[in-house]
Amino acid sequence: MRSVKVWDLPTRIFHWVLVASILLAYFTSSGRPRGFLFGLHLIGGYSVVLLLVFRLVWGVLGGEHARFASFLRGWTAVQEHARRLAALTPGRKLGHNAIGGWMIVLMLGTLLAIVTTGLLAQGVTGGAGPLSRVLPVGLVEPVGAVHQWLGTAILVLAALHVAGVLAESFLNRENLVRAMITGQKYVEAARDAYAAPRTRAVLLLLLLAFLSGIMVGLTRLPPPVPDAAWVGPHRGSYEAR
Repeated sequence: MRSVKVWDLPTRIFHWVLVASILLAYFTSSGRPRGFLFGLHLIGGYSVVLLLVFRLVWGVLGGEHARFASFLRGWTAVQEHARRLAALTPGRKLGHNAIGGWMIVLMLGTLLAIVTTGLLAQGVTGGAGPLSRVLPVGLVEPVGAVHQWLGTAILVLAALHVAGVLAESFLNRENLVRAMITGQKYVEAARDAYAAPRTRAVLLLLLLAFLSGIMVGLTRLPPPVPDAAWVGPHRGSYEAR
């Protein structure tokens, strides 16, 4: 057994910042957030948007085990891993296992749906995403409801993901959480994973900074007066209760 490099630094930073961003967005979305609380929700939500863009690009151009091609396997591999998991002998993998790889895709897809509906939605306090103006008035509220439902769904998927990580850590006597922190795994003879050039990460960060400026510029904040009622995204005005 030797320690080998598996997860590159950008992938590890993405993982833990995404966890923090999801929790921040979720726990600042309840009730009728305004002011500072609404700002925190925007920070969490927009961080998830930017992180998703990063991960989708990094899944093609990133380090060896960060690439989708390295962990998306066919149905036969999924069945085989499920069989071994049921026998309590899943075996160690350098990157994601066959089931874990598709769970990552499912969570990324759910997050993509969350941020899309969030960018289109209007909150009950009048705050609205940068794309809310493209929706017909009658769809604004239903899209907001879907956004809230998906927020709960991603927590359920995350809980299943954590349960799987803990189960395989126990069965394989391998600390997978530590591996996502240090980037190292202890395996039988294997080489270090190759890393993507740092210039790719730098250029991608510059693109994300540009996108964040556009999103912030198009966002509509809730009115500061609690008694004001937002009339609608297409009329663009408030009226007193």
